[in-house]
Amino acid sequence: MVTFRFYLVSIVAFFLALAVGVVLGSVLDGGISDSLKDRLARVEANLNDTVASIDDKNTEIKDLQQYVDASAPFAVEGQLPETTAVVVIEPGIELGPVQDLVLRLRQSGASVAGILALEPSWSLKDRADREQLAQIAESADVSVAQLQGAVWSLILRPAEAESASASSTTTTTNTTIPAGQDPSSTVPVTTSVPAPALDILNNAVLKQLQEAGFVKLLNVDGADGAGGQRLSLFVVTGTNSSLGKPGSAAGELVEAASALKIPTVLAELFVPAPPEQENPAQRGEILRSAVAGRELTISTVNDLDLVAGRVAAVLAAGDLQKGTSGNFGYGPGVDGVLPQWLGP
Repeated sequence: MVTFRFYLVSIVAFFLALAVGVVLGSVLDGGISDSLKDRLARVEANLNDTVASIDDKNTEIKDLQQYVDASAPFAVEGQLPETTAVVVIEPGIELGPVQDLVLRLRQSGASVAGILALEPSWSLKDRADREQLAQIAESADVSVAQLQGAVWSLILRPAEAESASASSTTTTTNTTIPAGQDPSSTVPVTTSVPAPALDILNNAVLKQLQEAGFVKLLNVDGADGAGGQRLSLFVVTGTNSSLGKPGSAAGELVEAASALKIPTVLAELFVPAPPEQENPAQRGEILRSAVAGRELTISTVNDLDLVAGRVAAVLAAGDLQKGTSGNFGYGPGVDGVLPQWLGP
């Protein structure tokens, strides 16, 4: 039987439980709150330490980059004496790093008239372009690759022959013998006179290519090097080449140059692909594709987008003049960031 006492005891028990819950809740809530505040303070302190460390590393990277930029002229100075350098780029290649390559070449002593840029028509997708190039090359019924290679051979062969003929000329002058002096005590004076620089850009075939719109010469401001009878070729491809197959035109050119034993550096300007792109090209992949299946004696540089790559290209060209080739940059298949220093 439910009585008034039952209701009274129930009400008292309810309020007692509520009071106990409030007291316990306030105690526990304070402990949890304090614990969370301590953890948050530790996280903030760790985050501040991490940000400070990142700032220090960014400052260090900036300082190192400034050092690399400032030391580049000293690294390339005098590396390509008596050299005429020709820089050729595929269509679509970013000009900034290539212009800096021209600067480094001039600092090395080489003469560089400018950048020889292939136009999109060089891909020979149109029949009219193929027929026009075949007429210039005086070749018919050959593949596009063979046609392009034939044109490069016509341009480079005269320069290669001229380069091989002489790097300097000498003149001998006899001195006047004073009276009473033994004639055997005098020796002829031999004077070395540097030969004039190669003028490959005035090649008749190259002029026809320019007039037909296959190539274009881009001037680069700045003081030019002295140049000379040695010829070095720099061919630039990259991930932003607008050719259907980046590196294809560069491959034909370096093959023609290698056959003529012209010191040639094949360089890649690597631009990272956007994150959403599927199967993006990796650094050096275009170079490997361009030289695959070809018998070549050249050097490659896969990081022309970096100052280190531009310096490596100049040093590699200097080594090629001495008969040493290699592959430089970052990633698989390279011999190092720069050619090995062998001393004076």
